[in-house]
Amino acid sequence: MEELLDTFDINGNFLGIKTKSFCHSKTPGVYHKPVWIWIINNKGEILVQKRALTKKISPGKWDTPSAGHVVSGEAPIQGCVRETEEELGIKCSPKDFIFLKEIVNQRGWELAQVYLLKTNIKIKDMTLQKDEVEQVKWLNYANFVKLFYSDEFCEHEKSYKDWVCDILKNYQ
Repeated sequence: MEELLDTFDINGNFLGIKTKSFCHSKTPGVYHKPVWIWIINNKGEILVQKRALTKKISPGKWDTPSAGHVVSGEAPIQGCVRETEEELGIKCSPKDFIFLKEIVNQRGWELAQVYLLKTNIKIKDMTLQKDEVEQVKWLNYANFVKLFYSDEFCEHEKSYKDWVCDILKNYQ
């Protein structure tokens, strides 16, 4: 069965429930809320994931370490907990996540909820969801910035990339 997503106007007012395919159509006219979760360890290294080659959008590109849709009836923080465990096998509780900002992604009709998770989990202790994630790696800040601004990373607006780098630099 297809995922159902809560929809909103640009101000975050609830409008109703629609299918994921409707929300991903060219001009749905309503916004949905994904969670984008940045993960950093106590060495200041940033985790990135390589998207599975079977993904429809940006297959094989590096991306935010964990992200996904907030399903209908779910709070964004619950989406963080679920997505991080599903994609990476990292078990967390809501208190482990730091809300950073809501980003309006006009191109994707999204009100993205951006969070930070601090964890020292080792890659060998992660369980990757193979149909979502091909690989993960920890990068120091300089190497992260180099990759983030390259064509090997999923496309994001420069203003978002600049903001992410400023935020993550503060955790070094």
